[in-house]
Amino acid sequence: MLKSKTVNEFLQELGSASPAPGGGTAAALAGALASSLCTMVASLTLGRERFKDAWPEMEVAVEKGHALTATLVELMDQDAESYNAVMTALKMPKSTEEEKALREVRMQESLKEACKVPLKTVETVAEVGHLMESVLFKGNPNAVTDAGSAGRLAWAAAHAAAYNVEVNLKAVKDTGFVEETLRKLKFELAQVEASAIIAEAELLKQLS
Repeated sequence: MLKSKTVNEFLQELGSASPAPGGGTAAALAGALASSLCTMVASLTLGRERFKDAWPEMEVAVEKGHALTATLVELMDQDAESYNAVMTALKMPKSTEEEKALREVRMQESLKEACKVPLKTVETVAEVGHLMESVLFKGNPNAVTDAGSAGRLAWAAAHAAAYNVEVNLKAVKDTGFVEETLRKLKFELAQVEASAIIAEAELLKQLS
């Protein structure tokens, strides 16, 4: 499992000739980094008397941040697994009409899953964006750049995951699934974009 590897081991595998892990896994990792940064900012706020009014919100942020990070770490492995399933289906025999039909069924099933996983990454990263807003405005101002970094990483994670959704959708023949997936993707990306704009405006304000 990817989550059990050291940073160097993971990076070596990511940089190898193997197509998985790839961009989708890297996207989930970027999202997990963003979530962990939000948790750090909240943790740096708790216990400091001058931020006491924000403690209840920061306690929720710490709990939420840990949960989002755990989800995104799981999505790292799920993304690699879903891609491998597509490759397995692609290699199925197709000598007879029966084999071709079975191969097509498996291809479509695995392609849909390969869309669902990175879409879940985008959805989870959108939650990270909302969490980032909370710690950016209510958290320890000495960590404002950490919150801003979380916003940027979340933006990158969402868009990288979206690429993986879109490329796999191109081969899905279920038009209803394609349309619904694109609708969800557009909505979640808009959430991430809004959070990123808010973060950038606040950082420019505080750093100027």
